[in-house]
Amino acid sequence: MNIGDKIRNARIQKNLTQEELGNMLGVQKSAIAKWENGRVVNIKRSNLKKLSDILEIPAHELISDDWENPTEDMAEFHASILMDQDLMQSIREYYSLDNKTQKIVRNFIHSLVKE
Repeated sequence: MNIGDKIRNARIQKNLTQEELGNMLGVQKSAIAKWENGRVVNIKRSNLKKLSDILEIPAHELISDDWENPTEDMAEFHASILMDQDLMQSIREYYSLDNKTQKIVRNFIHSLVKE
């Protein structure tokens, strides 16, 4: 189950409309719709934290994709990132970029993955 499905299912379980959830998060109803439909996949960390709190779903469960053991798999995944010095340097450089350029980089990566 992807993050959009998880948000939609949890929102419905809480008997919240997209507009109500958006108001609680301080975002537009259209943002919730985009998240749920997978049109936006790079949700801000601050919004993920708020979603986690409102929907009562641990943040790591929101962002993990169908891993059998999300905690163990996430720890292994993060450890592999930390051990990759080239990747860590790229991440440092990425965070030195302005928001607009970061978005361009993310979009570029997403387009490469889709090919």
